[in-house]
Amino acid sequence: LKHFRCLGTAVMVTEEAPGGTGDQSRRRYAVGVSFISFLGLLLAYLAVLFRSKPEPEYTYASFKRHEEGPLPEVPKEIWDEARSQLRVRLQEIEEHRERAAERRRLDKKEKENEEEKEMERRLWAEAVEEVEAEPRELFNLFKLLNSNAGTESEEQQMAQQEAHALQEHQETHKNEDGKPDPDSLLGKLMKNNVDKGAGKVNPNQNRPEQFDEDTEAKKVAMAELLKKGGHGNGEDLKQQFEELQAQAKKKANQAKKVFEEKLAAEKKKLAEKQKAAKERLEHELKSKQLKDQILIMKEQQEEARVQEDSIQKGISLYCWALMMPFGYEAGLLLEQKRQGVGIFECDEWAVYSNQSMMADGSPFPFPVHEVTGPNGEPISRFVPLGGRWHTALNRDVFNQVWLKVVEVDHYRKHDWIVKVDPDSVFFPKRLKQVIGRRVPLKDVKMQGPEPDELDCTYCKKKGFTKQSCASHVHWLQSQGHTCRDALTSVARDPPVDCGCKCNDFACDLPANQAVYINNCQWGLHGPIEVFSRRCIATYIAGLPICSNLLYHAWGEDIFVDQCMIELGLTRVNEFDVMSEIACGDQPAPCGQTDTTFHPFKNVEKWFACWNFASKYGHGPEDRLASIIVEQAEIMEKIKKEEAAAKKID
Repeated sequence: LKHFRCLGTAVMVTEEAPGGTGDQSRRRYAVGVSFISFLGLLLAYLAVLFRSKPEPEYTYASFKRHEEGPLPEVPKEIWDEARSQLRVRLQEIEEHRERAAERRRLDKKEKENEEEKEMERRLWAEAVEEVEAEPRELFNLFKLLNSNAGTESEEQQMAQQEAHALQEHQETHKNEDGKPDPDSLLGKLMKNNVDKGAGKVNPNQNRPEQFDEDTEAKKVAMAELLKKGGHGNGEDLKQQFEELQAQAKKKANQAKKVFEEKLAAEKKKLAEKQKAAKERLEHELKSKQLKDQILIMKEQQEEARVQEDSIQKGISLYCWALMMPFGYEAGLLLEQKRQGVGIFECDEWAVYSNQSMMADGSPFPFPVHEVTGPNGEPISRFVPLGGRWHTALNRDVFNQVWLKVVEVDHYRKHDWIVKVDPDSVFFPKRLKQVIGRRVPLKDVKMQGPEPDELDCTYCKKKGFTKQSCASHVHWLQSQGHTCRDALTSVARDPPVDCGCKCNDFACDLPANQAVYINNCQWGLHGPIEVFSRRCIATYIAGLPICSNLLYHAWGEDIFVDQCMIELGLTRVNEFDVMSEIACGDQPAPCGQTDTTFHPFKNVEKWFACWNFASKYGHGPEDRLASIIVEQAEIMEKIKKEEAAAKKID
């Protein structure tokens, strides 16, 4: 149709073709247009005729249908039946799910109210002694209130009347065999008694769910009227019945009141019981949690014990004291040595003095290193007082003592050097705990072997004699060797190496290896001074640099502190290392978590402090003691919880 439409358009154009001067030109133009249109139509027809058909795509199902033919058609009736059965089945499943949910809900509700229902049934049984044990037997409210005198005779009279009525009923309702009619009152009563004897009847099955005083009053009034015989006309019987009903209702109301009071009391008792059970359960649960915490803390205690052993064995202390040859200090140190406490509990200890014997000429009771002046002359312990705090200006004396410490040369075999005053109550184990657990103190360690005799001047290898041992160690460290490896290497005898017997003082080490502790907020105080071994070596070597500080009227502790700052040594503030009056503390009775307490200048006070601190205190980083104290507190809580649970029972 499209092609014919194009042809018609061409003819219309032919009739209006411009540019022709005559009929001949118009005819030629029309023939050309018609030929072109026909040619286009022919090409379109050929394209449709020879168009390629796409190959069909087969699935397994379509291929099977192609091979076996189409599946048989299922009748519509079968499909409808299957759909209806499916709907019915789904509806049954939904109903079953709803019934199961309802049953679970009812079971849960019944379980929650079980105790309350049981209590109500029991109270009902107490308030209502017996409900219709026989068809005409009634609940006697009067017995509940103990207001029915002569009950036994009334019951006998009622039983006689009932027997008489049943005898008359039997005569009128006999069957052909002479037995009571099963449908009669007597037959039903006999069957009921037989079922009761066989255990087929629950005596409480007719018990009312609610207490209705009107109904009960009518029953009691009727029973009373029957017991009295019911003589008189209808009006008299009605009046008697109403009077009996009023009396019975009054008593029934009283019985109901008693019942409600008992019910309220039982509910209150039940609530208190539930509350007590809840409180007991809470105490037991808390006690169990505390016991679990104790078990965890026992594991922590074992870990802390292992860490404590590692710290005590891994840190070495060299402790020393400067003693005057007269006064209380000798006796104080002697008693400390006898009991093995104070500086005598360190890994190595030493006592220094300015004389070789006591002032009275007797020998010292323990080894003492004598300190002399630069030229071997005796030094005096008598020094002036001055400065801002009016303290002993003993700087020069202690500088001579430090030179003697270096001369004795035992300090370098230990990690830390501790100077302690004789009147300071000092606990070395507590100090080790602080050093072993706090940064950067715990990073201070010997970095290499410590030779018995130092020989660390110049290299002895041929060709390297002008090279110092320390420079050779530094060169090896620059090549990637550790301090220990470098020291081991240079210690080899020539011609292998230099034969230098050096310690880690010759190594290039970080600044945190030269450390000292500032023990007071107002600066270093002298009762206890703690230095790393590298710090002391640097201090002794740098004393000439600190000569510009000599003009100050300072004591030994201030001078050491300022000189070490001048030398660029690492100062670490640890204010719980010492408790001292001059530092604003109150050391007595020594129950704080400090390592040192000062001053205690006689044996009695010194050991009173030591005994109290040992019994009631512990160090600032004593994890084991902290765990033990916490365990004791938790055990007290457990005892309280268990006692509270027993009290509730």
